[in-house]
Amino acid sequence: MPLTDSIHLTTDSTTAVADSLIKNDSIQLNADTVAFTDTIKVVTGFEGVPHPSLPGSEDWVFVSLLALFIFVVLAVAKSSEWMRESTRTFFHTKERSVYSNKNTNLQFQTKLLLTIFFTGVFSLYAFSLLFGAENGFQLLIYVKFFAVTLAFLSLKSIVTMILGYVFLDKAALKQARESYFHVLSFLGITLYPILAIQIYILPTLKTYTHYVALALCAIAAILIIIKLFQIFFHKSIVSFYLMLYLCTLEILPLIILFQVYRLFI
Repeated sequence: MPLTDSIHLTTDSTTAVADSLIKNDSIQLNADTVAFTDTIKVVTGFEGVPHPSLPGSEDWVFVSLLALFIFVVLAVAKSSEWMRESTRTFFHTKERSVYSNKNTNLQFQTKLLLTIFFTGVFSLYAFSLLFGAENGFQLLIYVKFFAVTLAFLSLKSIVTMILGYVFLDKAALKQARESYFHVLSFLGITLYPILAIQIYILPTLKTYTHYVALALCAIAAILIIIKLFQIFFHKSIVSFYLMLYLCTLEILPLIILFQVYRLFI
């Protein structure tokens, strides 16, 4: 074999070996790259766990409570004398004083503010009582609660008015409606601080605040029963019909209302 051919053969062999080594190194490099990439994916592939929204962490809850506080302050500032007179004569069965027939427009504004206040407080409390942490404390759901509560109070007022005109005289109906309104206002004003404490100060003691709220609702119910007995006792309405009223226009509608609330949760 000539020397030149031997040199060429050696060169070709060397080139082949070099190509093979480069190819093997490339394969190894690709494998290492894949393994490294997989390692990175394993290390950095953790998904964050979203924290559910709670009443105390939502800005709209604070804004709502502040707005409701402004409403009740305006109501008291506008008609403080009328409210004191109504509270003083709550357990009287006689006609209200002459002052109660004055300033009708001012009384309407006060009742409107207190109605919005009670509706907002009751809806927010019911929402905080029924909501699930997995769904979050959403403003849209609270708006639905508010709308349903307002519709419930309006419908109940209309039904009570119709029944009152059929079975009662106008004076007794007016006294019963005003007394009922004052009891609801009392319930809203007393529930407001309980709700604020539950949301911002003692959220871990929610069970105890629920007991306090339940006691306030029981007191309000007792006041309504006492007032109805005072108004209707001398009108020969027996206890059976009074209990029938409480069951059909107080207890049963309230149960239905909370069942409707649950549809939004």
